[in-house]
Amino acid sequence: MLFLHLSDIHFRSKEVSRDDDPNGALRDDIIDDVKKMRAKIGRPADAVLISGDIAFAGAQDEYQFATDWLRDLLCPAAGCGMEDVFVIPGNHDVDRGKASARMHKDARETLRQLDVDAADSRLREYLSEPESSQLIFAPLDNYNAFAAQFECAIGPYDDKHPEIKPYVRRSWTLNDGSTLKFWGFSSVLVSDQFDDVNKMFVDPMGAQIQREDGVIHAVMCHHPYNWLRNGGAFKDRLEAITNLQLFGHEHTRRIEEGRWFTTIRAGAIQPERDGPNWDPGYNWIELSVEAKPDEERQLNVGIWVRKWEGQRFIAVPDLVDNEQWSVPHQLPKWTKPADAPVATAGAIADKRAPAMTDDDSTAAVKPDEPLHSTTVIRNLLELSEHDQRRIIGKLGLDQDGDQGLKRWQFVLAAVSRAKEKGLLNVLNDEVIKLIAKKE
Repeated sequence: MLFLHLSDIHFRSKEVSRDDDPNGALRDDIIDDVKKMRAKIGRPADAVLISGDIAFAGAQDEYQFATDWLRDLLCPAAGCGMEDVFVIPGNHDVDRGKASARMHKDARETLRQLDVDAADSRLREYLSEPESSQLIFAPLDNYNAFAAQFECAIGPYDDKHPEIKPYVRRSWTLNDGSTLKFWGFSSVLVSDQFDDVNKMFVDPMGAQIQREDGVIHAVMCHHPYNWLRNGGAFKDRLEAITNLQLFGHEHTRRIEEGRWFTTIRAGAIQPERDGPNWDPGYNWIELSVEAKPDEERQLNVGIWVRKWEGQRFIAVPDLVDNEQWSVPHQLPKWTKPADAPVATAGAIADKRAPAMTDDDSTAAVKPDEPLHSTTVIRNLLELSEHDQRRIIGKLGLDQDGDQGLKRWQFVLAAVSRAKEKGLLNVLNDEVIKLIAKKE
């Protein structure tokens, strides 16, 4: 698997709408470097991982710009599709206007004053009760409307809508047939102008990840451990269970090479220019499993760390000047079942996209692949809410209780039911016909 790892993009409303956006040239350099690195590595990215702070102030127009940039520039440069984007929120994705209500303030103050165990217990109560959970997630409404197109929206637990949880998760098949399970956790359940070290809270479920045979766990969270009030149990569990941990927020690049896991702090694609140590950067991460004698296995983590310098991005080498950082981790013994798929880097590259050339800016070609649910979600979101509900009702994909759902929640619920009923293609065909008629 090959991942493009970004963080802290900070699209700002008052800048991205102007021709003199101070980060316009920087973004051009990013796209140029992604194309060159894709050609150098010799294959397209399998996914784009964004560890928070897509927007600057959680505004709708900031997310619209992010969608356009990902669709039209970054994903084509990386050789992957929009369905391959995996995102989590950061503190800049919080709409501070919605978070300023007195009840929000009271909840944050209460959680930050309690001891860790009591705060974790109270947070679980907030997440399990309908009224308080809606309060917790309301400041992320604009973020969720954006993240829904990637099936990465987060929200409270709801038995009627199991497609939404306070965390996100995605799985890929590695080259030996084992599973890479990527978890994305929110560290902005509590966030305001008083955010600081030891004041943030991560979803308590993060400390409950469980071992699975043939599964390699990886985690992405915006705030590093030292920012998390309940980070102790989270850190202990991740270091015992996971092999890869990705963070953002601090705008610093750092790779911590452990015996059992690798921790990567992303740096920032667009750091705040008036902040200290303005130093844009991003990463490419490659994961592969190597068979060793006596059925032993090893996870090889390769990292290309990139930093901006002099109108271009350059390599940040490891301690012995290798451009690619290389970290091995011993894995438990595991034998692939006879019917398990095996993916190889060459086969994936052949399937995903043609070789990258200097002027190649076309999206990846994926022949003979089944329709992806995120494609249907994005198509549905192009329609008005009235047209969405008409098509979804026509196919019997709605149910009692949907009336109170937000637009993006209703779309996700309908697509989830379409998958269960084998109607995904039928739903998409109806949507495409209506889009074409309106054009």
